[in-house]
Amino acid sequence: MTSHNDLTTIQNCIDNRLDDAAIGDRRIAGVIGDAPSHYSKSPALWNAAFYDLAMNAIYLPFDVAASHLRNFVSALRNSDRVMGINVTVPHKVQIMDFLDELDASAERVQAVNTVVKTSVGRLIGHNTDGEGFVQSILAAQPGRKAAFMKSLTGTDVLLLGAGGAARAVAFHVSDHMKSGKLVISNRTLDPAASLAAELRKTGRNAMAIGEAEVSDWAPKAGLIINSTMKGQGGLRKLSHDELTTLEPFSSLAPARAPVLRDFSGSEAEMQRRWSEVAGAEIEANHRVSLAIAAAIPKAVGFYDLIYHPEETVFLRHGRLTNHPTMNGKAMIVNQAVIAFCKHICGAELRARRIDNPETSRRILEVMDRAW
Repeated sequence: MTSHNDLTTIQNCIDNRLDDAAIGDRRIAGVIGDAPSHYSKSPALWNAAFYDLAMNAIYLPFDVAASHLRNFVSALRNSDRVMGINVTVPHKVQIMDFLDELDASAERVQAVNTVVKTSVGRLIGHNTDGEGFVQSILAAQPGRKAAFMKSLTGTDVLLLGAGGAARAVAFHVSDHMKSGKLVISNRTLDPAASLAAELRKTGRNAMAIGEAEVSDWAPKAGLIINSTMKGQGGLRKLSHDELTTLEPFSSLAPARAPVLRDFSGSEAEMQRRWSEVAGAEIEANHRVSLAIAAAIPKAVGFYDLIYHPEETVFLRHGRLTNHPTMNGKAMIVNQAVIAFCKHICGAELRARRIDNPETSRRILEVMDRAW
């Protein structure tokens, strides 16, 4: 298959336009999701790493509708230039149906965020999210003199949320906790209970609690992790005529976000209208969250998987009550480094005999600067 046909076939499966001239004869990696061309940080990170290592490769965003996912994966399989891809929402689960193999991490998390094409054309799914999270807290990050935590051994961890990101974090954190207990809280108890049960089947010490019990368990934890959408920046469209936002809320406390219906006007106007009806709910959420944060021992870290905004309400309340805080940038960068060095570019690094910790650290620093 010619390079031109490679791009034409891929182009037919995506909603954004590829720049043939910019791609040229370079090998291709990229990220697929519903619209990563609008928001993903990954192209900047990966292209900085390619440049630093003088690799003739380019990293592209691919906006792939769910109905086109099967054909897109087929196009990757038939391309002679694609090294691999990263996978973001909403395709992390569905893409497993079209792969040849899953590694152990993707198998137990039941989600894929990295796909590698082998030299014989097989597509193998990996998940680097949980490993990236653990690396981000146990290793010193660029700009920080020390690791966020010295160890997770024996630490009780409170995990807020039980969705896809929480699954990856839960399995990998529990690998390092030994005698520690993982307490999972969720707005609805069933997903938390289901995840805790899965972890217990593997011998982990895990339990589920409702949101009302967070105030009891938070002061007993050694680390608190937010994996919910509370605090996430921007407006969220729930349907064609409904929207809300979770940005003003802390994940430490319950929140009932009002929904605007039949909205019109600019985003700023919609934000203003929403804030008018949400004031009392925001105030109640903040009052409970600050009270809980103040009751938590000062050494306990507050970690938020969200990176936009840079400081969520959860992290602000942690900072105001003198706790160490970290946002999701470090996890995103570390999982990208793992996907780059261990998986998608692993064969190239081995061929150049630079598949070593020094290269991983170098790529970490390059990607962190490119953020």
